[in-house]
Amino acid sequence: MSKTLYSPDADPVMDQTSITFPANWRDLAGWKADGVKFSTTSNEAVKMYDALLHQAIYHYNEAQLGGFPGTTKNMMNADPDFAMGQIFSLGMDCFGRYTTTSPKKNPEPRMKLIDFSATHKNGSLTKYEEEHLKAAVMLSNEDYWGAMIQFQSILESFPKDPLALQMAYFLALTIGQTKRLKDIPASVVKYYDPSTPFYGHVYGKLCFGQGEGGEYEAGEISGRKALDHFPLDNWAHHALAHNFEESGRPLQGRLFLTNSARDWTLGTTFSHHIWWHTALFHVQLGEFEAALSLYDDKVGPMTLKDGGNFPLSDGSSLLMRLHLEGVDIGDRATAQASKWVNHNDDFVSLFYDGHNSFCSMLAGDRAANSKLLDNMREYVNGDRSGWNKEVTAKVGVPLVEGITKYMDGEYSEAVSKLAPVMSELQEKIQGSKAQKDIFRQILLHAAVKSGEKSNFDLASDILNQSLSNSKLEKHTPLNQRFLDRMIRIHETQG
Repeated sequence: MSKTLYSPDADPVMDQTSITFPANWRDLAGWKADGVKFSTTSNEAVKMYDALLHQAIYHYNEAQLGGFPGTTKNMMNADPDFAMGQIFSLGMDCFGRYTTTSPKKNPEPRMKLIDFSATHKNGSLTKYEEEHLKAAVMLSNEDYWGAMIQFQSILESFPKDPLALQMAYFLALTIGQTKRLKDIPASVVKYYDPSTPFYGHVYGKLCFGQGEGGEYEAGEISGRKALDHFPLDNWAHHALAHNFEESGRPLQGRLFLTNSARDWTLGTTFSHHIWWHTALFHVQLGEFEAALSLYDDKVGPMTLKDGGNFPLSDGSSLLMRLHLEGVDIGDRATAQASKWVNHNDDFVSLFYDGHNSFCSMLAGDRAANSKLLDNMREYVNGDRSGWNKEVTAKVGVPLVEGITKYMDGEYSEAVSKLAPVMSELQEKIQGSKAQKDIFRQILLHAAVKSGEKSNFDLASDILNQSLSNSKLEKHTPLNQRFLDRMIRIHETQG
């Protein structure tokens, strides 16, 4: 691999101190100017609340405040009764923890939120706080659809509320509401000007939604505008990476991420995912050694250190994509699979469960995969409710069974499991098009490896539909490489 910005022997990058994250947090008057009122009288408490939102939205930890934990402590020390601070913290505990582990493993945030709600029915909350409390309770019940609608409703009354925008947007991503990824930021962008906090970030969110909808030129303009305003906004970097991926421009995407790494790596809580995107560009370009090196140097260590569902999905997905390309990944999947065992009964997102399954099989851990499937059946028949359970009940078991059949070399059986649910799977589960594409790739490989003409035709139909949906004139390099492989197989078979 040639020396690059992210190679182990790369030259030191230029100084990173010229641009910093915002440090002028809004006080009560500042929030009021943006249409938001709180029940607290503490300027310091609302400043720390603003600092928490900045860290969450820009994916970094403010060292001077002690990161997210330290800032939360400072906020509650400033006013132990700060209602919005408690609503935010408990709501994020419910959503954040419940998207990394089962609420049954950690019921405390939900119980605290129920108690808080019961003791604040005396009209002591502002309208802003009341509406956020409703949304937080929905999150605690795993009602992600209802919470998304509630946060969108908050935006109608408070269009410059960064928390409502963040949560409505990410809930839409979580439940597969792709169209809303454009519509939600588009509904509020007119209320922002360059002096408004998160002005550029709204365009970064818009960029991602436009790219997912095939509006590549408009999306790139939005993303560039976001970064022109604030170069450290790594969601905007991420959104542009998706734009390059979906529009079939992996070389441009790789160069973009390489040249801007000094900015997006400062967002330390999200950078593992952008390294993953960098590796995907290498895979698209057929630069498999470079992709594997990135796994070893960045993606693997970072995702294993974190151990959460989302980071593990990046590491596992990269290994599976390389495996499908015929790359020898050695025993790298073993370390990932050992972390996935901790999530075998979470069932917070079918997207993660699918990654858990193929990673366990890559590592040769059939027992863990079987346990996951058994637990999934119990989950579907159990007393939990919510969006993920509804999706899992429809397509979850066939997905895991299909992955298992593929990894066992039973390709026809894999197709019979995966093909009937693939369309609904792509529409309803969590994730971007790039993330969810791994399941489509498994189906494509199963179809061709089955050796059956009907499945060969199915693979051709899938590729043609993918081209049509992308609104491109030609296939992405990855899909073209697979199509070329199909043509060679067809010619060999006569």
